[in-house]
Amino acid sequence: MRKSLWSSMSAMLLASILAGCGSGSSSSSANSHTISSVLNVGNFAAYLPHKILHQFENKYHVQINYSTYPSNAELLAKMQAGQQFDVAVASDYMVQTMIKLRLLDKLNFSDIPNFKNIAPPFRNLAFDPHSAYSIPYLWGTVPIAVNTHAVHVPVTGYRSLLNPVFKNNLVVVDSPRTLVGIGLMINGHNLNDTNSAALNQAQKTLDQFRPQVKVFNSNDPHVQLLNGEATAGIVWSGEGALAYSQDPWILPVFPKSGVNKWFDNFIIPTTSQHKYTAELFINFLLSPKISAELENAEEYSDPNTAANPYINKSLLQNPWLNPPKWVITQGEVMTAIPASANEQFNTIWDNFKQSK
Repeated sequence: MRKSLWSSMSAMLLASILAGCGSGSSSSSANSHTISSVLNVGNFAAYLPHKILHQFENKYHVQINYSTYPSNAELLAKMQAGQQFDVAVASDYMVQTMIKLRLLDKLNFSDIPNFKNIAPPFRNLAFDPHSAYSIPYLWGTVPIAVNTHAVHVPVTGYRSLLNPVFKNNLVVVDSPRTLVGIGLMINGHNLNDTNSAALNQAQKTLDQFRPQVKVFNSNDPHVQLLNGEATAGIVWSGEGALAYSQDPWILPVFPKSGVNKWFDNFIIPTTSQHKYTAELFINFLLSPKISAELENAEEYSDPNTAANPYINKSLLQNPWLNPPKWVITQGEVMTAIPASANEQFNTIWDNFKQSK
């Protein structure tokens, strides 16, 4: 996931899920096949090069009003407060949450023919089983990072990190869903398991990990990997890819006990006033050369296989961005969980961070 996206859900998000309602309706102009003069686009910060936005503006004579948000919870808050987005980007579990809250419009795929470029493994995902409301934008994983030049013990899974050589020597993402999810997967449970017994077991496992963690860092964990402050860790694949590009000894390990794969996705809110232009924008970004330009700039994995001929070879050969096929087919995707379970995740996380 893009760096800081996996922060804890805000109280407003929890209340929204509990409410289980919310509605909006597209305006009559939203279904018109007339290109609008403006398009309101929302995205995570520093996640789409402005030159690509300008290419769309110049091609279709559309003015893009581009705004950003730091997290999924903030996006939801903005939408529920009435901020107008014609098209936006949201992560997997948030897509599912917004569908339940009736905040998303179904996509007209006849207006998005480039959807054909999305590889089959990246369609019909757990958070949107029929690919009706979302299209993957970029994706990634959360594997183990190992500086193989500095580490001389075998690392095959998360339990390998309990080796005394890693005491006070790991950098991990600052994300409750991610780390508690890893605690679940280590014990044979699903990443999204909300059973209290499973979560209690995950907490005990995480307690064993706490002495190993030196730094919590979701924004730029590649820094600790490169400067030697940490010789291993659990980081976003994009951060690992960045570290690898500067030090090819820093390699990923994809544990067979389970790997979280995440997706950021295009969505169209029900309040979109320019739905056809929004779909035109999505289709533009899914064209092979534009999609490749996006990946070359952002260095995350691209679900658009038609872009491969135009992607930098160094990225196509980066092991962080091209995991084994079993990770693509078997990796676990985060889905929405009940508010009560989310509170338990956060409690486990708070106890984990505060203990040492």
